[in-house]
Amino acid sequence: MSATKTLAFILKTQDYRDTSLLCHFYTRDFGKVHGIIKGIRETRARFGSTLEPFSLNEILFYRRRRGSDLHQVTQVELLDLFSGIREDLEKLSYVSYFIELLDEMVELEEPAPEIFDLLKNTLTLMQAGASARRCARIFEVKLFEILGLLPEIKLCVVCGTPEPEPAYFSAKHGGIQCKKCSAGTGPLVPVSRGTLSFLSRVIRSDVSELQQVKVSQEVGEDLEKMMRRFVDFQLARPLKTVVFLEKMGY
Repeated sequence: MSATKTLAFILKTQDYRDTSLLCHFYTRDFGKVHGIIKGIRETRARFGSTLEPFSLNEILFYRRRRGSDLHQVTQVELLDLFSGIREDLEKLSYVSYFIELLDEMVELEEPAPEIFDLLKNTLTLMQAGASARRCARIFEVKLFEILGLLPEIKLCVVCGTPEPEPAYFSAKHGGIQCKKCSAGTGPLVPVSRGTLSFLSRVIRSDVSELQQVKVSQEVGEDLEKMMRRFVDFQLARPLKTVVFLEKMGY
């Protein structure tokens, strides 16, 4: 086994046997990694981290040989707890959603530094004061773009009409449809020109450039309906965090 050091967000932890923890990390160099931290529940003092979800850490782990995806983690040093987010229930709830969505959408040990940077930059944006809902839409759009799952927002996905107006979003067909093509295809989400313009801006901009962007209530509601349906369509079952967000009215 070879020792490897990398930056990592903690996705979730689970007790293992009497004294150890199983951890899901999202690392900058190796993507999603599963690790075991032996003895930590009886000797936490030797670890420099509280191992809280979405905390940013530097970890040292020993990579197992082929045939095992559970690596031995020997050091965890906390770099950023994002305390400002943890003090706000709405922001905490949305970041929990980011973590669950990321854990569900990405495959094990497929490196994607841009996903790591997206999570880090979105948390930084939220901690700097951006609204939780706006950060959620930015995170969703950017994540699906990186994964190659971004919906079509410039052309009708059925007939190819450019920038149809009015436009309707179909999660099943993966994009917008014109009025003619949407007839008789079931309940779709009407999407305004302002919503499509905001989506285009998110796609072409860095996360840091979106801090001051203002979003109207209409655009925000359109985006939320559109992305909730798209996320649900991509997954086999509803995310627990989405159920919680809906119950809380977030």
